[in-house]
Amino acid sequence: MPAIVAVLLLTVGIGAYLVLDARASRAAERDLAAGYVRAWQQGDFSAMYGSLDAASRSRVDEARFTSVMRDALSTATVSRLAPGPVRRTEGGDFTVRVSARTRLFDTLAGDVVLPVVGEGDDARIRWSRRMALPGLRTGETLTRTTDLPPRADILARDGKTVLAGGADRTSDVPNIASQVVGQLGTATPVDAAQLKRLGVPADAKVGVSGLERILNPQLVGTPGGTLKAGDRTLARVEPRKASAVRSSISVGVVKAAVEAQSDAPDASGTTVIDSRTGEVLGFQGSAWSALQPPGSTMKIVTAAAALEDGVAKTTTVYPRETEAKGFGIQNSNGEVCGGTLVQSFAHSCNSVFVPMGAKLGAKRFVAMSERFGFNRKTPGVPSAAVSTIPEASAMVGSEVASSAIGQGRVQATSLQIALMTATIANGGRQPELTFLRTSRTAKTKRVVSAKTAAAMRQLMTAVISDGTGEEARVGLSGITTAGKTGTAELASTQGPQCDAEAAAKAAAAQPDAVTEAPEPPSACGNADGKSTTAWMSAFAPTTKRGDVDPVAVGVLRARNFQGGATAAPVARKVLTAALGG
Repeated sequence: MPAIVAVLLLTVGIGAYLVLDARASRAAERDLAAGYVRAWQQGDFSAMYGSLDAASRSRVDEARFTSVMRDALSTATVSRLAPGPVRRTEGGDFTVRVSARTRLFDTLAGDVVLPVVGEGDDARIRWSRRMALPGLRTGETLTRTTDLPPRADILARDGKTVLAGGADRTSDVPNIASQVVGQLGTATPVDAAQLKRLGVPADAKVGVSGLERILNPQLVGTPGGTLKAGDRTLARVEPRKASAVRSSISVGVVKAAVEAQSDAPDASGTTVIDSRTGEVLGFQGSAWSALQPPGSTMKIVTAAAALEDGVAKTTTVYPRETEAKGFGIQNSNGEVCGGTLVQSFAHSCNSVFVPMGAKLGAKRFVAMSERFGFNRKTPGVPSAAVSTIPEASAMVGSEVASSAIGQGRVQATSLQIALMTATIANGGRQPELTFLRTSRTAKTKRVVSAKTAAAMRQLMTAVISDGTGEEARVGLSGITTAGKTGTAELASTQGPQCDAEAAAKAAAAQPDAVTEAPEPPSACGNADGKSTTAWMSAFAPTTKRGDVDPVAVGVLRARNFQGGATAAPVARKVLTAALGG
């Protein structure tokens, strides 16, 4: 081969190699820029920081970089970044067109330049603060002023009655509204994070309790304001007031609950739920905050677990006894009690349900309790106290037996009891609660089978028709009521301690003490009623009638005699109001 030809071939080969190498280098640089933009879109600030050059890293550490980038998005209320394709500029850097969709300022769009230093796989991004948001220039700081619109009015479920309106939140029914509306103030840290996403500043006056807090997202409207980069205005929007919010609250139901509980001790409360829609029709007092041992309303959980797991049937027959042998727990007033499961439930026989709890065992019993809502927050009710039961592994001795009748360390709110009741009324599916007026069937979660729920309706109907809850029967034509009474002992009312003065002193010395003593008390040792807390779980009608859904109620009267005597009449009055009687 002639020498000149060899030289030409070598030259061509070297040229081709250099071209390919340059292309690979440019591709690596483009991949770097595209990766940086992709990480930005995904909010992966750590990956973005990993793309920066040494000089940028020396000026700002990763924590500060993340703060600057995140704060820019937050200040502009950016909800989504939509970048276009990465393009190379004539100077060798890259640029990308970015649309930033915001909650307050519509869409901010602009080109963001990505300076690149180095070549090929060694290339890195040289970062500056102007790259934190489209439209920023060198040296500019992003700021936002926020203007809140007037707070929207809260209406009752009739769509007419104002529960809270205007700047001073006045009401057409102030005595009723005071039970449900709540207060305004500075948001809690948890709420502030949610409201920040809506563009509401941390120091704004918002709902901090009751409906005002629960309905904050619907009531705050759309904030307005000005977004500035240095002295330049990037965007300006006017605040928009939200439309009046029609709540699920029935004035008649709340009024009935308030009047029925007017003589109730402190830490009492009522919760009323439409079992199909999940609408909270009303609440009053310490409906969500007061925790008390639930007494025999816990037998709803015990019986449901036994039916679900085949430990019992409605036709199972139990011995007629005065106490749960081996556990030292008597029936109310030493009553001889037993018979079928239906009869035993109707008369709240401890002699049946204490050993039933022991037979179920802690694992199964606690699992069913948690399915009904214990040991977890109630979705949609941020201020509600959590009803609790010890973990199965933490139960000692006969604690599962006492827990089966709502004693020991079990604690519940009237909200929890109402939810349990609504679950049975709704065929075993627990409705998701809402405080907004609706006709839609609620989202639900399956707690027990439809078969078990039907059996529980039979048991709970017997409580009202021929058991301890006769005082809860709704006196409306064609309406059948179901329920469960509960009486929780806070101090012993039986045995050697059966002395009224001693019991009163013990209760005063330890106002929150909970013992594992027998659940339904005799009058002995409880003359003033303060040694026991009364409960009523009830729903009516037992099946849907036309357009009338089963309404569920949970009534708590702290330190106030027996459920059948003091809580059941409250349930009757509230259900009657809810059903239009």
